[in-house]
Amino acid sequence: MVIFISVIKLVIDNQSLDLYSKYYFKQHPRARKSPIPFSHHPSINQWMIMKRPQMNATKQKWKDFMVWVVSQYELTDKKINKCEMRFVTYFETHHRHDNDNNSPKFILDGLTESGLIVDDDSEHVNPLILECYVDKKNPRTEIYIYY
Repeated sequence: MVIFISVIKLVIDNQSLDLYSKYYFKQHPRARKSPIPFSHHPSINQWMIMKRPQMNATKQKWKDFMVWVVSQYELTDKKINKCEMRFVTYFETHHRHDNDNNSPKFILDGLTESGLIVDDDSEHVNPLILECYVDKKNPRTEIYIYY
């Protein structure tokens, strides 16, 4: 049994999306569309029907976004070796959401790319807990990393 003594909480909300959009449009002045439209990861149902180039672009945008998020928390290259993660997603509607369609694949790839965690495989991240709720006024994703 592993006992974790530290916790990191990352929040993806409308405020962080606005800040990232400002950063992104400075880097890409010809872009017109915000790269990350929602404060939650695309569902498997959404990205599995995308054409491969669109799927790859979405994955890269989320990876870049999460590298930026980690840098904002000053956690780049922390290299957490073993942890548990809990993803709590607050949607803005009561529309039905399946936890298993809410897999945070692109978020985990970004956390690995940033160096916050060593890898997102089961040897380094276990368990991975997914929760979904509704908060109409403040939709967001909260990521808890226990290490």
